[in-house]
Amino acid sequence: MKRRGREKKEGLNEVDVFVGQRLRELRMLAGLSQSDVAAALGLTFQQLQKYERGFNRVSSSRLFKLGQFFRVPVSVFFEGLENRQQAGEGGEMPATGGGEEQENTLQSREALMLARYFQSIRDPQIRAAIRELAERCAEQQADGASSGAAPAPKRGRGRRAEQGGHA
Repeated sequence: MKRRGREKKEGLNEVDVFVGQRLRELRMLAGLSQSDVAAALGLTFQQLQKYERGFNRVSSSRLFKLGQFFRVPVSVFFEGLENRQQAGEGGEMPATGGGEEQENTLQSREALMLARYFQSIRDPQIRAAIRELAERCAEQQADGASSGAAPAPKRGRGRRAEQGGHA
């Protein structure tokens, strides 16, 4: 007897999962809850949750409405998909995510939170200082990871050191 819906053994479609992840990123970047977005689109939060997890496929008309809601072109939901497919040449993903997927989700959540906080900073000097700090941290991490050596020395000591102040 054939049952409606997906069998637990069946994997999730990679494109559906990717589109769902992009939907979640846009929602989080906007600082909205699942309930907020669902209500605006006439859905239940459970339905939106299924879209975000890739359990349900987002129709083209719904994708169009989502693009309008977030004020982005529909293509945003697919950006980066080709690179991901080339890395892992398969159309199906296992229904249960492993530790790596969870780690990527946490990193994505942190990145989205940082982006939201950064957008709320209006002072251009503070924004520039944060960008510089992030760039230096990333370079230091890359230098240390690639060479296995001690962290690279600092380029400068900042504005206080230049003015003769104490750090």
